[in-house]
Amino acid sequence: MKTLILTNKFELEKVLNSIKQRKINFIPTMGNLHEGHFELIRSAKKNGNINLVSIYINPLQFNDKKDFDNYPRSIKKDLKHLKELKVSMVYLPEKDFNLTNTSIIDLGEIVDKLCGKNRKGHFEGVATIILKFLLIIKPEKIFLGEKDFQQILVIKKVIKDFNLSTNVKTVPIVRGHGGIALSSRNQRIKNINNLEKVYNCLVDIKNKIDEDNFCIKDLKYFKDNLIKSGICRVNYLEILKESDLSELTSIPSKSRIFISCNIQGVNVIDNLGLEKNYLKEYGKLKFSS
Repeated sequence: MKTLILTNKFELEKVLNSIKQRKINFIPTMGNLHEGHFELIRSAKKNGNINLVSIYINPLQFNDKKDFDNYPRSIKKDLKHLKELKVSMVYLPEKDFNLTNTSIIDLGEIVDKLCGKNRKGHFEGVATIILKFLLIIKPEKIFLGEKDFQQILVIKKVIKDFNLSTNVKTVPIVRGHGGIALSSRNQRIKNINNLEKVYNCLVDIKNKIDEDNFCIKDLKYFKDNLIKSGICRVNYLEILKESDLSELTSIPSKSRIFISCNIQGVNVIDNLGLEKNYLKEYGKLKFSS
């Protein structure tokens, strides 16, 4: 099947209406595609449904116009890759795709944590555009990468709150040399050693936790070490519950280490899941069977 390139909503709706088998796998992207995106597509293709990839740099989720203007764009190369991967359809929304939208979605406390602390309106912008995509495409599944873990929870909330039938499928973080989490923003960073330090920090924390030798207050030690090593700023370094990003309590839960750093003016995020269930007792993390 030849890859269809669709450039406006009406064109997309016409094609979707003509398809008898309406089961769609949706992979939303902002372009500048890399191996992380390709893994999402490969995971979607295993389901056997029609695969639809969108490329849209969403202005609603950028707090800084300069950041929006500097976001890498490589549409010709992206389309070449998508055709090689034999994606069924690619949707390139028109520039005014978001003009009729206002951020009317109340996402609750989840957007006040992690990236939401310093990026007011970011997740509302994500939720608004994703909701619009879901209402138009009506996919059976949406495929999302675990690097943007907070975004996954936001999209799950949108789907639940609006009673949508789309299922969320998550794909593990794809890492490159030195454990670096692949991201379109990485190409703006000249010193990749700093990116490796971010991942190594997560691994070191996880190892200490696995050895039953970690207190929450130790996060400050790791944060200070990153800054001493040349990282410009650590926006956050936290261990939170996967379900809702709340702090650990005396009740065992699946948890994850989250980090965000500013490296050469670029915000870098990463996370690492803890394989066991942990609880917090007197400030110390303890394994619970």
